Amino acid sequence: MIRGPVLPQAREGLWSLVSVRLDQIERGLTLAMEAFDCSGGQLGAVEGLARDAAGGPVLVILALDGDALLVPRVLAAADFLQRVGDALVEAVPEAQLAVGARGRVLAIGTDASHAAIEALRRLPVAGLQVCRLEPFRVAGSERFAVRHLVVGAAAAVTKEPEPVLDLDLPGELAGLWSSCRDLCARIDPAVRLVGDRYSRRILWRSALLGEVCYASAGLQARVGDGVATPLQVANDVRHFVDQLLRRYARVAGLHREEPNNTVCASPEATRSAPTNRMVHRGGGEGLRAAVAAAKLSSEEYSALGGPALAAGGDADGAAAADDVVKIVAAQEGPWPPTRRSTD
Repeated sequence: MIRGPVLPQAREGLWSLVSVRLDQIERGLTLAMEAFDCSGGQLGAVEGLARDAAGGPVLVILALDGDALLVPRVLAAADFLQRVGDALVEAVPEAQLAVGARGRVLAIGTDASHAAIEALRRLPVAGLQVCRLEPFRVAGSERFAVRHLVVGAAAAVTKEPEPVLDLDLPGELAGLWSSCRDLCARIDPAVRLVGDRYSRRILWRSALLGEVCYASAGLQARVGDGVATPLQVANDVRHFVDQLLRRYARVAGLHREEPNNTVCASPEATRSAPTNRMVHRGGGEGLRAAVAAAKLSSEEYSALGGPALAAGGDADGAAAADDVVKIVAAQEGPWPPTRRSTD
């Protein structure tokens, strides 16, 4: 029996799945054109030219086992981007690329292309990214999970598939994100930041607290699945983290009202956190322990700067969340923390 062209069929099937879902692989990634030949016909065309959230060119290549020209094609694509540089902006105006944005190569494989992925991960090529997809079906629709892999020298010493790089942002925005990231880490030890080159979801266990992403040349933040708002100055970060704290207090069940009009931790929070010590600066046990260790009356709450609690409470838990913020502010210092001079 003569074997059919398995590799082209596999590539076509995978590309039909990937090409319309690039934004799920990396936030803001959009396809500009398909079958982009940057090797003069010698090594075959890459799957497509895409534009990322910063307006940079991204050459997308599928990594499949059995493709003898995969590594040369990736090297040629990286070399092409380095040679051409900003000239690609005018050469391909329909791609709407941004001047000065760095180009890169994105290689996409699946669990069935283990050898190809490992070969690419060992390449010492600047601007090369490799990710692995895990396709599956839910209720008749195609889905996939995405794992961004480390590349180059780091790939030889780690098996960790999660992203190892921070958000790729310009200087001023990088400072805002750094402040936001550090404050999020103080909410609770169980808070995780997951995402890709241009986005981070802020999770507490399985609950989504919020999201920060780079879009339209700025940082956009949303609490839960709400409306996105820009992060432009430090006060925006403070307000956003304050909203995250309020959502955290609700989803973590850290508040309940007592008959004597006091606000304290719920029994579940009290059982899961120590009640005989203060929260240490720099993280400690997080807000769960802070609330479990505190019980504020109306007068004490007002003394910390909050309004008197109304009988019956707030259905949204905003007053209790304010309590959480005030507790942390009282025990850990200014919120967000200010830089201290060293002795």
